[in-house]
Amino acid sequence: MNSLNQKLESLIVARCTAPATADVLPIAALAPPRSIEDILGGREWVGAFGRCWRVETSPSLAEPVSSTISIADRDGPRIEINPPGACIIDIETGGFSGTPVFLIGVLLFDATGPLIVQLLARDYPEEPAILRGLAAVIAGRSTWVTFNGKSFDEPFLRDRATAWRIELPPPASRVDVLHAARRRWRGELPDCRLKTLEESVLRRSRPADVPSSDIPLLFHAFFRSGNASPLRSVLEHNRADLVTTADLLTRLAQEPAAGPPPRPEFPAAAEKGVLF
Repeated sequence: MNSLNQKLESLIVARCTAPATADVLPIAALAPPRSIEDILGGREWVGAFGRCWRVETSPSLAEPVSSTISIADRDGPRIEINPPGACIIDIETGGFSGTPVFLIGVLLFDATGPLIVQLLARDYPEEPAILRGLAAVIAGRSTWVTFNGKSFDEPFLRDRATAWRIELPPPASRVDVLHAARRRWRGELPDCRLKTLEESVLRRSRPADVPSSDIPLLFHAFFRSGNASPLRSVLEHNRADLVTTADLLTRLAQEPAAGPPPRPEFPAAAEKGVLF
């Protein structure tokens, strides 16, 4: 079984690292690994929290987010979001509960424009560093915005922080774009997965995106080999999720307040392990 898993992992890694026009090759046939800086950009981040890898990018959003916006999360009152005091968070993990979180992406709305900060654990012992690094990056940001974060991202982060005996202060307010999207588009779309919303509401797609199901295998391949090539597509996927969440947030803020969502007209669908 281990041999079969290794062969499967090699094929996935090869597919994610080879040029789009190339045939799938065994991992051993790939070019020698370059430095993590050459492949991912960024730099080593050293502080009281430890050491990890930090990558910063300036994303292009569909619309600027510079003034206070209002959004209805689920069934409660509309939530006021002050962009300088908010952050969008998305994580990538090793798979099931209890496995490490190895990448934390944060989109910040700064005075100079949106900024994505990605904190990468290059080895298992760097997981506490990215958790403490997250606390440093979002210090003063009282509103957390996520997509399915109430059920997945935040509980996962808190479980991993507890495992390392790290205190992760809770936000003053939370906005889950999945819940807001269900309130607005449930019954109009077959499901409210992020991919569906991106294609149906934002009218765009990701033809070269790595499937979420492949990310744990790419993560474990990187940790075993030290070759960061498999992670390039993972960081791109994480950045795209953050940008899509931000664009959906501004789109939802433009929508009029709605009453209770209509009964669904389509079969139930799973979203990050949560039923529609």
